[in-house]
Amino acid sequence: MRASLGFVDEGADMLLLEPALFCADVLIALKQACRVSIVPFSVSGEYLRLGSRGDFRLLVELFTMLKRSGADQIITYAAADVARSLG
Repeated sequence: MRASLGFVDEGADMLLLEPALFCADVLIALKQACRVSIVPFSVSGEYLRLGSRGDFRLLVELFTMLKRSGADQIITYAAADVARSLG
């Protein structure tokens, strides 16, 4: 939190959080503490563990949880795969 708020004080207009799977509590706290965009980044290990068999339900669940926690955007290797699985 302290480092993130320091970045905002220095002029950051966005905060990138990683790994996305473990940042929901920090995301919620930052969303309440500052007015910049909060963007979780889903690292490659999450993609491999949660979507490696072509079943993207766990990733969709993760991204839904992050969005509900206040994420303005989510960066992920799984974007195209998740979009196809939802379509």
